[in-house]
Amino acid sequence: MYLQSEVAEINHSITPLAFYREYVSKNVPLVIRGAIKHWPAIDKWSIPYFRKVLDDEKISVAVTPNGYADAVIKGDDGIKEFFVMPEERLLTISTFLDTLENTIENSVFYIQKQNSNFIHNFCKLWPDAEIEISWASEAFGKHPDAVNFWMGDERAVTSSKVLFYLITQILENAWISN
Repeated sequence: MYLQSEVAEINHSITPLAFYREYVSKNVPLVIRGAIKHWPAIDKWSIPYFRKVLDDEKISVAVTPNGYADAVIKGDDGIKEFFVMPEERLLTISTFLDTLENTIENSVFYIQKQNSNFIHNFCKLWPDAEIEISWASEAFGKHPDAVNFWMGDERAVTSSKVLFYLITQILENAWISN
C-alpha cells in the first residue's frame, strides 16, 4: 500500500526492470517527465493541426454541465452521492474544436472514451504518437489493453483510476495550444 505524502518523479528514462521493481511491485505511483518528448505530437498537436488532419470526421463527445463524467458527485444536499454519466453526442471534429475555442457556460465538451478510441477513431494521429510504450509493455509482460485519447478544456475532469497499464498524458498536462 502506498502511504507516502509525495509522488516520486524522475526526469529520465527507466529500465523495465527498475520500473517494475521500484514502483509497480510496490504499488508506488511515479511521474516520468519527458518520457514522450520525442513524439512528433509534442510539436504538432494543436487545434489548427487537428482541424487539418481530422477535418470533418465524426467522433463521440461527452457533454456535462460541470466536466464530471463517469464519476461520483455529491447531490445538492452535499451528502448523498450519485454516479453520473455524460450525455454523448456524435460531432464532427470541427464542431468539437469550436466548443473548445468558444466555451459555453454549463456545457463542458470533451473526448473521454475508454474503449481504445485512439486505435479505432484517431488512426490519422498514429504517426504522431506511439501506440505502445515498449518498456512499459515489457515491465507488465503484455501489450496495453486499451490506448485512449482524451481531450477537453480546463473544465473537463478525469477521475483517477487504477489501471493495469500506463495513462500517458499527451503534452504532459494534456493542454493543447493553438
